[in-house]
Amino acid sequence: MQNPRSERLVLPIAITYCIAGDDHWIQSRVVNISDSGVLFGPAGVRPGTPLEVIFAAPVNIGSMASGKLVCAAEVVRTTEDGAAAARFDECRFLLSA
Repeated sequence: MQNPRSERLVLPIAITYCIAGDDHWIQSRVVNISDSGVLFGPAGVRPGTPLEVIFAAPVNIGSMASGKLVCAAEVVRTTEDGAAAARFDECRFLLSA
């Protein structure tokens, strides 16, 4: 029995990412997003790379409420045009100081 894929939203918003444990953040754009992961690009990462991503969702995404989120993720695939698909492991709201 297959698990159904989460509904994806085409949401061309900014996303910032870094390799987990690094302090060099890179700007990119979301191609599509769901409550289980994100496709974004351009991205210079390979499958298996652990990431941290930050984005501000203007609408609810599946079970995730709108707002600024920081997520631990892992790259699960890349595309020929340089985009990366990352699966979310954990997301939390990023509160401004």
